[in-house]
Parts: sequence; C-alpha cells; structure tokens
Amino acid sequence: MNHAILVVKVISNPVYLTYKEYQVIEIKVEFPVSRQKNSGKELTLLLWSDHQGDFVKYYKVQDYLIIEGTLILKGYKTIENKAKIIVKRIYPFLLT
Repeated sequence: MNHAILVVKVISNPVYLTYKEYQVIEIKVEFPVSRQKNSGKELTLLLWSDHQGDFVKYYKVQDYLIIEGTLILKGYKTIENKAKIIVKRIYPFLLT
C-alpha cells in the first residue's frame, strides 16, 4: 500500500472529469520546497465525493494543503513519471 501524507501548494484550477457515473476533480499541485534536481516537482490530486465540494468551496490556487491519500504511479518505466494521489483526507496548512 502506498500511503502518503504531504504538504503541497495548489498551482492550477480544478478540472472536472467524469468516469462512468462518477464525478472526479483533478488538481495540479507542487511541493513547496526545492528538492533534488532530477526529481519531479508536480503531482496530480484526484478528489472524489465530498472532497470535491469542500475543495471548490474552501480552497483556491496558491493555497497550501496537507494531503493524506494513496499514491499511484503511472509510467514508472518510462521517462515521464506520472504520480497521482487519490485523496482520502485534506487539511488546510497555514504559513506564518
């Protein structure tokens, strides 16, 4: 199981997707601190059910969030690593 807890910064507006009868929101985020040069900086969040409404209602671009969810890697054998996280819990993160 690939459980992850991360602090991320929202960098784009949500994109609404429909899969069969389910509604999903896809959001691009990035890590707020610089990392190794060859590592990926961006992730995609997938929000289902109640998290969709909460995100649209309370969060916007440039907000920092604490994300808890399951990590999915696509294309790990190719140059383009596509990391996605299915969000289980989402919390606001305040920087002072």
